[in-house]
Amino acid sequence: MISLRNLKKDFDGREILKGINLEIPQGQIVFILGTSGTGKSVLLKLLVGLLRASGGEIWIQDKETTHLSEDELFEVRRECGMVFQHPALFDSMTVADNIAFGLRRHTDWDEEKIQKRVLECLDLVHLKNVSDSFPSSISYGMQKRVSLARSIAVQPQILLFDEPTTGLDPVTTQAINDLISELSRKLKTTSLVVSHDMICALQIADHIIVLDKGEIVEQGSPAQIKLSRHPLVKDFLAEVVS
Repeated sequence: MISLRNLKKDFDGREILKGINLEIPQGQIVFILGTSGTGKSVLLKLLVGLLRASGGEIWIQDKETTHLSEDELFEVRRECGMVFQHPALFDSMTVADNIAFGLRRHTDWDEEKIQKRVLECLDLVHLKNVSDSFPSSISYGMQKRVSLARSIAVQPQILLFDEPTTGLDPVTTQAINDLISELSRKLKTTSLVVSHDMICALQIADHIIVLDKGEIVEQGSPAQIKLSRHPLVKDFLAEVVS
């Protein structure tokens, strides 16, 4: 589904990603872990063309995307649902209108079909009776769920999560993690999760990648990661034990 080949990114000569090679099979949940400033979020932005690579290739399905025009990238982005670190909802729109936003812009569906899809998505994220509410009137955890519902509304093949549990209490964090796993399996999407949450990664990931200083320093299944001797991975694992 996704292939990164010697992918590089620098800003004003400062290397952020130093030649990333990665294969992500269809249907997998892949976590990218690392400390702040290691290039995790940059990697997501490169995937959807919000940033341009300094070198290397990005393959999504059978299309190499690094040299595509903005119009061509638009078609690639339609295959990707992005869940941001913060809900990023439109305050002036109801929950239903937030979820319907992409459907109204990118499909020719009539309003009846759009509203049916909105209710389906709300059901998928386990929210009821909030479609007419405004974001400010629901909890932050519920806003996160609405953001996820908006991302899956257009039925993307790929889901990208940028620190999805930032700012949440432990109970809500677990609920969001469970929802990521449930939706990824049910919808058969390929999910890429940027996070610093090793506990969640060990629980729901098929594959875990650890970035440090712009390079992959460890990767493998949760069971393999638990056996890693790399100092950074051991630090992350120590937090799980504590």
